[in-house]
Amino acid sequence: MIKADCPGIDFSDEPQDILCILNCGLLNGINTEIIIDQINGLGKVQDFVLRSHKSYCFLKFEAASDAEKVYEKFLCKKFWNDCAPLLLAYCRHLPELNQCERENDPDGLILLEEFITPELERTLISLVKCDDENKMKNRQVQHFGYEFIYGSNSVDHSCPLDRKIPKECDELWSLLDKAHSNLAGFRPDQLTVNQYQPGHGIPSHCDTHSIFEDPIISLSLGSAIIMEFKNPATGVHFSKLLPSRSLLIMSRESRYGWTHGIVPKVSDIVKSKQGFLTVQHRQLRYSFTFRKLRIPPSCDCAYKNLCDMKPTEVVSEEFVPKEVDENLAAKLEKENVHKVYNEIGNHFSETRHSPWPNVEKFIINVPENSILLDVGCGNGKYLSVNEKVTKLGCDRSETLLQVCVERGHRVFLCDCLSIPIRDNSVDACISIAVIHHLATHERRLQAISEMIRVLRLNGLALIYVWAKDQEKDNKKTRYLLQNQKKEESLSPTKAPEIATLTIDEKKIELPVHRNRTQFSHTSNGNVLVPWKLKQKEVGENEQKVFLRYYHVFNYGELESLCSEHKNVEIIDSYYDQGNHCVILKKVY
Repeated sequence: MIKADCPGIDFSDEPQDILCILNCGLLNGINTEIIIDQINGLGKVQDFVLRSHKSYCFLKFEAASDAEKVYEKFLCKKFWNDCAPLLLAYCRHLPELNQCERENDPDGLILLEEFITPELERTLISLVKCDDENKMKNRQVQHFGYEFIYGSNSVDHSCPLDRKIPKECDELWSLLDKAHSNLAGFRPDQLTVNQYQPGHGIPSHCDTHSIFEDPIISLSLGSAIIMEFKNPATGVHFSKLLPSRSLLIMSRESRYGWTHGIVPKVSDIVKSKQGFLTVQHRQLRYSFTFRKLRIPPSCDCAYKNLCDMKPTEVVSEEFVPKEVDENLAAKLEKENVHKVYNEIGNHFSETRHSPWPNVEKFIINVPENSILLDVGCGNGKYLSVNEKVTKLGCDRSETLLQVCVERGHRVFLCDCLSIPIRDNSVDACISIAVIHHLATHERRLQAISEMIRVLRLNGLALIYVWAKDQEKDNKKTRYLLQNQKKEESLSPTKAPEIATLTIDEKKIELPVHRNRTQFSHTSNGNVLVPWKLKQKEVGENEQKVFLRYYHVFNYGELESLCSEHKNVEIIDSYYDQGNHCVILKKVY
């Protein structure tokens, strides 16, 4: 597998300055912090190569003798108790960067280090008032000028605040005028101040295009941090260290075409002054993010993947369902998820044969004698993978569970919102194509909470959800390529078919998706997807088409949902054949 991924890789029997861990990588829970912590004192690491959803990694040392010390100590030994014994090999060179990793900053991303003096830093930090009124789940926050609305990443320009941007910030603009002539005259009218404790982060996001002008400016105070950037159109990502007292300018492509976020963890891997990689523990950090409102809202940028004004996102109000409460959501799921899968279960099972490769890899890399739980196991196609692991499956469909029983799997009936397993009792968990059937943000959040609850410390969870965008890098997913009738997605100006569901005498209108086409008519992700039974499965007068409820996910939405749980770390996130995917690790 490594040679296929890294053409030209050259292994060596003699000690080299590069060491490959053949069976441990991001896929099965290793990260740079673990590596640095374990080999501390044995050798100086200059570089890493850890690839998304791969179970191997590379380390480059200052000298071959450093690599040899690590090789001799850890060959066939474990980094931690639940880790497999390490398989190690010397390499003559590092593989080239993954095509989804980036060496150069995108256009318009500028970092001005030591932008302010320590005295001004202390003055600005003194402005931060931390109390219960300004407290969010994972951080303290204050707004000036306008309140920044989390969730939509925007503001209501009709509701200005009495609290304006403090005059102590005025010195920043004279400094900016001198440091960057292209931004001379920039004067923001909105400021959000966040206080972050070590271990806190922010979900990956892009500030709403039509609401804010170019640029977005962020001042880091108190502690350095690693910020993650990702281009949803290409999948390219990179990390950037933001030192204390530095000013980050996001303009042009970096403002409109990239998301940015901070992974919730207590330390980062950074380069020392000597050029070696080391662990830098996070401390109390403050961010001052300045924005200027665009009135009236508008945007004609070229970055349509993240633009809220792109034509495919303009949906008539009559096609957007009203927000449903928890009781109504549960009944919607009962009628258009649970009952449907009980009806179509046997036919559905016939179409689900082979495990998806990256899910299979995850299960194969679960350590021997571990316990793995498959939440929403369906017909149990993943319960046959890796015979060295004890596997349990649960599902809401009696029909699909009967298929599992006939195949000899250990399964039980339950709702993913309430798993009847005690806390801290399984080593790994998967949830493949399940959470997108839940009808509210809170219910999707609860489903992830349940998986985290049953995981043991350092346990891993793999989650897959259906992506709204079924094309990546201008390549169609298998879902679109299987469009045998060559049907086209509805144009943005043509109304989709609308289904009116009546639940408890309340009417909910949802667009009906045209199978094997892009999701072009669901601005909020809520949609009904038809399932057509084979003729032999139904009687002559029975219903042949069933409508299943889905919430299809935007780029960054799954990561954002997971980041609301502060006791997990996102080990990896990726796009896999029309699905958004994350690997979580329970850290406490």
